[in-house]
Amino acid sequence: MKKWNEAYQLERFAKTDEEFDTYFNEELKQDVERLESERKKAIGLTKKQAMKLLPLVAVLILSYFFWPYIIGYLFFGILFISTFLFKDIEKKRRKLEKKIKEELVTDIVKFINRRFSYSPRKYIPQKDFIDSNVFETNPNRYFGDDFIKGSVGSSVKGDQARNNQPKTELSFSEIRAFHAVPFKDRNGKKKQRIQPLFKGLFFVADFNKDFEGITIIGPKKDRTIAKKVKTEERDKLEEVELEDIDFMDKFLVRTTDQITARYILTPNFMNRMLSFTTVERFGEIPKPTSLKEAWHMGVNAKHLPQVNFANTPYFSFKDGKMYFFLPTEKRHFELNMYVPITKEVMKGYFHDINIALELVDELNLNLRIWNKV
Repeated sequence: MKKWNEAYQLERFAKTDEEFDTYFNEELKQDVERLESERKKAIGLTKKQAMKLLPLVAVLILSYFFWPYIIGYLFFGILFISTFLFKDIEKKRRKLEKKIKEELVTDIVKFINRRFSYSPRKYIPQKDFIDSNVFETNPNRYFGDDFIKGSVGSSVKGDQARNNQPKTELSFSEIRAFHAVPFKDRNGKKKQRIQPLFKGLFFVADFNKDFEGITIIGPKKDRTIAKKVKTEERDKLEEVELEDIDFMDKFLVRTTDQITARYILTPNFMNRMLSFTTVERFGEIPKPTSLKEAWHMGVNAKHLPQVNFANTPYFSFKDGKMYFFLPTEKRHFELNMYVPITKEVMKGYFHDINIALELVDELNLNLRIWNKV
């Protein structure tokens, strides 16, 4: 059933939490419980194999005090044995992760929009990253995964919805972008200094409409945004001052067209952007309840919410496209064997995908932006 914004007669494309809850209970719950059962079996096997190493670890500790000359041999011997003991566990982990992506994530993508496709090993091309004109430095090391692509709205002019709403093409994925700078150390040996540029979710929305100039938005503390826009355009870039004090405290806005920038930055859209800067967007880091749990959290720290990371997003609007960078410093659809596969985890996947449609809905609400075909 299509949802409409009655005030503007616009079709809404984002799903609600209530819709996801219903979908989960009716369609996804049994699959989640089945894969959670597989995860628990894999954890049980991990504990069983770890117990086999305990006698060797005890000997290693004793050798430190009584036979220090053999400690190196024992250490590498334990590593060698561990490789074989945990080989099957790593296979099970990869197999389970593949199932989660091929079954659960794919189903969630289709629930959000039947026109969307999901490719776990693909990602948004580097050209789109560069075309956004957000970052001063171009990446020369560029990786990603979990590519989602599709469209919303009508693709036929004569069949557009009540509001003459054209088709919007969407694509997004996880991206890790770096810039490697070669240098020589004191001894003349060639090395590389790796500068991280971005790690998180990257969205591109093509509205098949036009709007004037270039508008680029980013964290206020990052004065480098929009620095690599070619000279003849950069000379025209101006900072935009808005009435929303909270927004201006967080964001820097540069544009070649003040009117377009103000049309884009409606109160609702600014509130949406501000919501991405809060810790609650990713959830609080849970406190460990035991030494064992603390150890597991330390081993799997890369999967935990990043509270201290500066997660202020970047936007640019250019040639009818919106580019949106949401830094998260986490892997979004990766399996952590020590975290249960639950409805809450699935809802996190849903929110990560649904973000793009929420932004499209917010922008489509302001019809004045899209008044040029």
